[in-house]
Amino acid sequence: MIKKLYVAFIVALSTTTAIANTPIIDSLKQLLYTSTEEVDTRIATLESLVSNYISVDQDSALYYSDILKTETATHNKSQCKYFQLIGKIYKEQLNLLLFQEQSHKALQCYEAQGNKIATAKARTELGIAYAYQGKIKEASLMFNESRLLFFQEGDSLSAIDCSMHLGSLHMMQNEKALGLEKYSEALEFYENTKNYSQLAKICFNIGTAYNSFEGIAVGNDIQPDKKHLDKALEHFQKGLMYCKEIEDDTKSNSKFLESQLLGSVAKVYTHMEEYDIALGYFAKALNISKKIRNARSIAEIHYDIAYTKLKLGQNYEALDAIHLATPIFERLYYVDMIVRSKKIEADILIELSQYQKAHNICKECYEISKKTETLDVKKDALKCITKTSNALKIYRDAYIFQQEYISVNDSIQAIANKQNLTFQKKKNEIEKDNALLLQKNVLTELLLKKERLNSRIYALVSILSFLGLGLLGFIYVLRGKHTKRIQEKTQEIKNANKELSKLNAEFSLLNKDMEITNQKLNNFTSVAAHDLKSPLRTISTYSQLLTMRNKDKLEDKDKQMLQFVSNSSKQLTEMIDDLLAFSKIDQDLGPAQVVSIADVLDTVRNNLASVIQEEKVRLEISENLYEVKAHKNLLSQLFQNLIANGIKFRKKDDLSVIKIDTVDIGKDTITYSISDNGIGIEKQYFDRIFTIFKRLNGNSTYAGSGIGLATCKSIVEYYGHKIWLKSEVGKGTSFFFTLPRA
Repeated sequence: MIKKLYVAFIVALSTTTAIANTPIIDSLKQLLYTSTEEVDTRIATLESLVSNYISVDQDSALYYSDILKTETATHNKSQCKYFQLIGKIYKEQLNLLLFQEQSHKALQCYEAQGNKIATAKARTELGIAYAYQGKIKEASLMFNESRLLFFQEGDSLSAIDCSMHLGSLHMMQNEKALGLEKYSEALEFYENTKNYSQLAKICFNIGTAYNSFEGIAVGNDIQPDKKHLDKALEHFQKGLMYCKEIEDDTKSNSKFLESQLLGSVAKVYTHMEEYDIALGYFAKALNISKKIRNARSIAEIHYDIAYTKLKLGQNYEALDAIHLATPIFERLYYVDMIVRSKKIEADILIELSQYQKAHNICKECYEISKKTETLDVKKDALKCITKTSNALKIYRDAYIFQQEYISVNDSIQAIANKQNLTFQKKKNEIEKDNALLLQKNVLTELLLKKERLNSRIYALVSILSFLGLGLLGFIYVLRGKHTKRIQEKTQEIKNANKELSKLNAEFSLLNKDMEITNQKLNNFTSVAAHDLKSPLRTISTYSQLLTMRNKDKLEDKDKQMLQFVSNSSKQLTEMIDDLLAFSKIDQDLGPAQVVSIADVLDTVRNNLASVIQEEKVRLEISENLYEVKAHKNLLSQLFQNLIANGIKFRKKDDLSVIKIDTVDIGKDTITYSISDNGIGIEKQYFDRIFTIFKRLNGNSTYAGSGIGLATCKSIVEYYGHKIWLKSEVGKGTSFFFTLPRA
């Protein structure tokens, strides 16, 4: 979500816009292959080719960047520009880790050369890479350092661009007032310099900011806030007016921004449900994008047109539009937009009642979504395939995808909760600073009153001094002692404050180190899980392909062996997913909330609806379940794992009955039980079943990863309590666990 929001604000910030220009590209290629000029000229030509290809053809850009790398390495030339260009390619592909890595290499290279302007630009790119990933502190540091360096070198225009980036960071953190303040400062600067190009860009950003404001709750729906939409429309229209004032020599660059502004106006009208007006603006934006041959812009506008046509019920026209968008996204390898396009195509096919075609598209959508780390995109893909699986009554698949959807949605919610917690902490810190400032003002006033009182006392002493030298001497001695005592106390206070500052600094460094360590560990876990699953998917896919292509040649035993390979790959993939979820239980979930167990069980019952219906399971739930103080997503996982465990290990010939009840109510705790009439567990295995990967039955009998009960134990222990069981073979099992009472 953070990345998506930053993309919205960043699109118009760059000082130049990469525009597809085929004649320039052709002339550069001709110069490259026919020129006998010196090495520097050849390298400069390659740099220009890569730069022109970046927004048009990613494969060609990468191809010529490889040649550029070879040329610079062979002739021992600087590779700074190569690192910068390859970073921009990964930026276009939204490959964030590689974008960050190459931007960092470019920064180090330019710093070593002592090129201050290039260093500042590299810092700005690295800041953008951090911002895409939601690393606010690192991005702020880069933008502030770049801004200062640009001002020192006299490049005010680039410095103000950094201010706009900082404004976008404020918008990302929901600090909309601060973000608009930064944008307004930039707007004033550009108005004074009559820089129409930058004025158009900042108007785009301000309009995007107003367009991002939350809507108004109407019943259970969120309706767009017309006041903010009007403000957004006003600034987008103003940006279009500034585009018309741009000088002819930069007109080609302004055309891209004009198409973006027209598209943004269209989106505002879409939010207002003025779909016909929106389509008119989309048509104008598309016309300009085709003239400047910007492939990405063309694809995005076709995507928006398809969405709008779908809203109007013009399904076949919507289908035509999305068929124009998807191939371009595939050619440019924009994974997120490929997934979103296929999701729209599936929605259109569902409207046309072509459920099997929609299901096939959703399967493609789901497979492609595995290549992205964007949770919103994965959620869209899972929602798509779950919907079509249910429509085609493939309930078992629908259940599996629904579980994955819930997991992704929980991750999105956890990130949102963490952001809200961070925002609240920052707000509390500001309030605390204000309170300290108020106390300081009160203390200063008291000290002033004390000084005035002392002045009066000294005046009285002066009068009394005329009464005798003896009395004056006595008062002088007292005053000296009093002053010395004050100085001693003041020094003690200074020493104490110094020690306190030192301790605060050490604590701050320790806290920062812990945050960095946790972030690195989370990144490692996610990357490791992703890297492990990729070869497993390959093994599974190729074993299935081998079986399909040679089904008439293979013996039954060979087919069984290949099926075993495929099943084992899928099981190991599930184990990796379960292990990843298990590793994230102890992450900071924010403060516990009052949670109704009845609401939790409603969620679980909906999640397991298809399997409960298919296996004819009867749930008997107590009426008195009370409320606890915990986190709803963890409790849903706890109850769902235990109920699913009871369903899995049922007796095949008997009706499966699972009972959920409250067995003990203490002053601070509540104990619950989940009982089944299944196959039961022998007593010597009671402790073993809560150990990760420890299974009592083979995969051929009961599927699973051996992590579910270990996860339950971790969740209960997260709240400082315990889980245990009673069981008798052939008669069933009862799990008991304690939770903190609300």
